[in-house]
Amino acid sequence: MSGEGTVLLSIACASGDRDAIVEALRARVRCPIHLRAEAVHGLDFSDAGTAERVTGALDRLAIELVVPADAVTALVEAAGASRRRLPMRWRVTPVLASGRVA
Repeated sequence: MSGEGTVLLSIACASGDRDAIVEALRARVRCPIHLRAEAVHGLDFSDAGTAERVTGALDRLAIELVVPADAVTALVEAAGASRRRLPMRWRVTPVLASGRVA
C-alpha cells in the first residue's frame, strides 16, 4: 500500500456546477474523480441559491480525488476558475495509505 505524499482533495459545490468543475479537473489529472450527492442542512446559507434559502437545505455534490500534495493549489485554482454559479468549498486530508485490490 502506498499513500506517501498524496492527499484527498474534497470539493463541495452546487449540483449544477458539477460538470464545469469536473471538466476543469479532468483537464489536469488522470486519476479517478468520485462524485457523491449530498444534502446539507445548517444555519450558514452564505453559499445558498435563492431556492435553497427558502427550503433551508443545500443541494450539494462532493467531488473527491486522490492527488499528489503539490498538485492541490493548481487544481483548486482550476476549479475556482471554472464557470460556476455558486461558491464552492474545499479541503485536503492526508492519505496515509491507499491501494487497489483486484
